[in-house]
Order: sequence, then C-alpha cells, then structure tokens
Amino acid sequence: MNLSLRERIELMRQGIIQRAIIPLLEMRGFFPSAWKRPVSLEDMELREDGWVPFFTRFTTWETYVRDEPLNLYFNTFYGDVHEKAYRFCFVEYILPWPNYDLDRRLVGVFTRLNLKGGGYIWKCKRMVDITSPDSALVDIEKNYDELLLALMDANIVDTAINQAKGEGRHRRHRP
Repeated sequence: MNLSLRERIELMRQGIIQRAIIPLLEMRGFFPSAWKRPVSLEDMELREDGWVPFFTRFTTWETYVRDEPLNLYFNTFYGDVHEKAYRFCFVEYILPWPNYDLDRRLVGVFTRLNLKGGGYIWKCKRMVDITSPDSALVDIEKNYDELLLALMDANIVDTAINQAKGEGRHRRHRP
C-alpha cells in the first residue's frame, strides 16, 4: 500500500491519540459520543476542478464528550505536512447544534464551522502537542473546562443543585 506523506502523518497522529490519549481521557470521564463531526468547507480546498478534501481515507469523525453539549474532536488531517508534523494535532471543542444563535460574548472564542451541506456549527480549535500524552491531557482538559465554564457563564449550560431531593448536581443545556 503506497501512502502519501499526509496519510502517514494522519495515521501516526491517530495511533498516538487512540493508544495513549483516549485511554487517559476515558479515565477522566470522556467517552465516545453518538454525534459525529460533519464535513465542513474548512476540511476542503477550492481548486479549478472543484472542492478537494484535506481529509484522507483514514480520517475518523467520532467525537468524545464528558459534559453535554461540548464535544471533543481530534482533527488528525488538518495541519502542516512535513516529517515531524505528526507531533501536533488540532483539537476542536464543538457545540453540535446547527445554526445555533450563540451568545455574542462567546463569538470569537467559538468560531463558525461552515458545513458542506449548508449551515454551520460552533467550534473552538486549539493546537496540542501530542508527543507527551500526560501533557496533552492537561492541555485538553484545561481548555475543555475553561470553555465549559464560559458556556455556563453565558447560560448556555445550566448547573443546578437540587438539595431538596438530594439528587446533587444536574446539568442541562439549551439548544
């Protein structure tokens, strides 16, 4: 099987993520989500012969979630293409609601991801060095928690304590 440099880099990133980072995330309460990241215009390049994808035949679209509605996606196909590029991966923190009217205070923190089929969802993209899984986990979790707090401050995610029923902490979100 003859692989391009882009495909080799993507497979190396996926190997590090699947074997080293995902198990650490699962120990911290992140699990695969039923929602898959849709293909966006950002995932493609417009050329004379039409839209050409950056993603490869090896690209996976699964996301991970710890606290609804914020999904985590490892964008293994986006980024530089050179020998040591596998060391860095973009992590996207995504709100899965199409065409959601996001609170203006969060615009800029989250940017639009324009979907191939029309419409958009909101995402925050951060680059993470994945060569040290423990360090990557700290960065990923720190970013996730900061974004979740920002969503709570904007009343997009509510946290309520129901002490009368003794049920503890509950979270609900507003699509």
